[in-house]
Order: sequence, then C-alpha cells, then structure tokens
Amino acid sequence: MSVTDSRGRGLGWGYSNTTLILILKIGFMLASFYFIAESISSYEYTSLEDVQMKTNQGDKSIGMLGANANITSTNDTTSEDPLVRLRQFVSKAKELLRSGDRDGLTPPLPQEIHYKVSKHQLSTGTSSSFQFSLYPANDTTKKTKELAENQYHEIFSSNDQVICKVHHSMMGHFPHFSQAAFPCWSILQRFPNAKRFMELENRESFKSKRWINDMLNVFESAGISIKKPGGTNTTNQYREWIAAPNNIEQPSWPIPDRKDHPTVFKVDGPSYFINQHDVMSLQQHLLQQDYIARMAGSALPLQVLLFQRKGETREWVHAQETANKIKQAWGNWIEVKVLSTLNGNSLKEQALEFHRADIIVSPHGAQLTNLAFIRPCTVVLELFPNQYYLSYFQKYVLSAAGIHYEGYELGRSPLHDTMDAINNSELRGSARGKQMLASPQSILHALPRLILSCLSCQEDDQR
Repeated sequence: MSVTDSRGRGLGWGYSNTTLILILKIGFMLASFYFIAESISSYEYTSLEDVQMKTNQGDKSIGMLGANANITSTNDTTSEDPLVRLRQFVSKAKELLRSGDRDGLTPPLPQEIHYKVSKHQLSTGTSSSFQFSLYPANDTTKKTKELAENQYHEIFSSNDQVICKVHHSMMGHFPHFSQAAFPCWSILQRFPNAKRFMELENRESFKSKRWINDMLNVFESAGISIKKPGGTNTTNQYREWIAAPNNIEQPSWPIPDRKDHPTVFKVDGPSYFINQHDVMSLQQHLLQQDYIARMAGSALPLQVLLFQRKGETREWVHAQETANKIKQAWGNWIEVKVLSTLNGNSLKEQALEFHRADIIVSPHGAQLTNLAFIRPCTVVLELFPNQYYLSYFQKYVLSAAGIHYEGYELGRSPLHDTMDAINNSELRGSARGKQMLASPQSILHALPRLILSCLSCQEDDQR
C-alpha cells in the first residue's frame, strides 16, 4: 500500500506502512542514542571517579554517593535523614565543580592573586622514609642494631634504658623542635617495656616557650623522661642504648624529578613519624577525652578552618572575605571559622583547632606544626608564597592519613621560582616576608574538589 497525502495523492516513496514504521523506529532509536550521548557529554563529571580522573587527583569514587547523587533540592538542608543530606551535599559540590571548571576564573581584583590548587603527590609518612640508629651506649663503633618491627617488644625489657638523642640547630623555634621531638616520640614507641628517655640540653631554657614546654609534659605523661646529656647508668644496673633519628635537618627544598620534565618535582627530606599509629598515640596522650579517632562520615555541616596569620609574615589578607563568600555560597552546609592567630594558646588548644576541622586552608607557617594532630581524611590546602615552596608540613598531613593540597600562584612554577631562591638568602627572606594575596575566588573555585576528596576518603576509610 502506497503512502498518500491528505488528498489521496501518492507521495512517490513507494514504501509500505510496515517499512515506514520500521524506518521511523530506527530514526527514533538513533535520536535517542544521540540525546543520551549529548547528556553524558554535558555531565562528564557525573561521578566522583570521573571528577578525579579529569583533574588527575586519583581519588576513588564515592560509590553510592556517585552517579546517583543528583538530588533536585540541593539547597534544602532540613532533611532529617543524614544520608539524604549527604547526597544533597555531594550533588551541590559536583554541580559547583562542573560550573567552576566550565566557567573558569574571572580576572582577579586589585591586590588579589589567583592561586592554582593541586594535590600533593609525594608518598611519605612510611617507615621507608624514616631512619634511625640504635646501638649500645658503650659501643664506640656506633654500629646500628638491625631489628624487625616486632622484635623491639621481645628483646628490650625493664632492664634496658633507651635514650633518644636529638639535635637541631634551631630547637628554640617550635616547628624545628617538633622535627626532633616527633621522631623521638615515634622511635620510643618501639620500646614499651624499657625505661625511655629523650635527651635535651637544657630543659629550663624552654620554660617560657609554651608549645615546647607543653610537648615535653606530654612526653613525661607517657612515661618518657627528659634528661640532660651525660651518663645515667652509673651502677651498671641497666643495659643502655642510644637511639637517634637520622638527617632531621636534611634540606627540604624541591629538587627536579626528571630532567626532561622540570616542572615535575619531588620533595626531599625524611618523614617525622614511623607510621600512623605513632601519630595517633601522640594525639591520644595530648587530647585525651577530646581525641576523635576518625571523622563521623555523614556529619554535617562540614567544618572549614581558615588561618589568617594576622600581624605576621605571610598574613592572608583575604581570609575573612573568603570566609564570607564560602558562607554565601554554601549556607548551612559548611561551618567556616577564621583563626587570626594562635599566639598565646596552649599546645592542646592549638591542636584541638586542627583536630576538629574537616578542611583547613592556611598560608605556609609555623602554625601548621599542629597538622600532626589532624584526623584521618582531613583535607589541608597549604598556600605558598611566590619563590618559597618547601617541604615540612606535607609529611605531617600524610603521616596522619590526611590529604594535602598545595596552592601556588596561577601561571607560575613553584619549582623554577624556588630554585632561584634556594641559594639566595635575601631573595628567600623577601619571599617569606610578604603578605599572602590568595584570592577568595580561587579558594572558592577549589573548595568543591577539596570537599569531594574529604568525603571520598571518609567513605573509603569506613569500608
């Protein structure tokens, strides 16, 4: 039967109704496939795994909070179901990540610098990057006794004294003191049955340095005595051993990774803890009843801490403005706090500020010594000044099972800039003394990625 128009005239196709229906079905199917393909293309970030592959972050998918997390009402924070609220939160983060990557950054305002945020790729915080010597006190050769991890508990008893000897040329400055104290803490955890000591030249000289003095009190509360250099075994009652961390003052400046890729770099230097368990034991002894083993998972609002360094070098000028914009963009999903300074606070007070945060954004500086007290899956964005990229605090984050991101001026190379300043003390001093002008827009642009990294880690940690 031929196809005709409304007046009964043949249209000249010569197709039967059955053939025409088949053609229309095929056309409809092709159109449907095209629509689906276009939808997928426009939602190329539909799962967290896609997000991380696209941004080369390497994080895992949020599983049940991945592709099906798009809830229509992303601004509704009133649901009593924590899982529903968390899905809505993830959906909002993905939506902002997609729009941010699509639209990019507008030109910065005067006195602002856009920062590029990237994930730190160095694998550290493991025993492979931590070395220490162990030898009998009366052994002039100082030949290290090689032991497996499980042998320390078996070999060393209450008849042994283990003395951790540390030295750092800047022990009076608490970040550098921590570079000696944290390795000592970690080493002495290997000897729970022995009498344990940390050797310190002059304990009295640290009385006025609150952070250091508080840390020494933590050592003593854990059964680690502080002693002056000199013999303690005058009666030969104990076997005396010397333990010493190696290379704690090893330079931590960036070095090229491969000659053909000068913008790819690794960070040299040792770790300060043997493993994560040692970090957790230090946190437990300091924080006691305030210690939180891990994140609550679906606990909202997310706690974001911005550190300003007010009145100090590398003061982040736009910290408060950034907090205001985060509140405006995220509402009740995020609780943001700006810390102007920690000067005058006790060690425990400082540690708790970092321990309670889910995401921390801060300029590089001494206050980041407290990153040793973060919980697993805490995300840290450390902002570096131009020409002053170096490695200290990344290793604290990774040792505590956190996630470290780095912010550096957009369009510049931290490797090339810093290599110019390594052997130029005047240039280094100038770089580290300037104000930080990281723009609120660039931090807000990076925030969804930090949120998704945090939540992905939490879910993976709970499996």
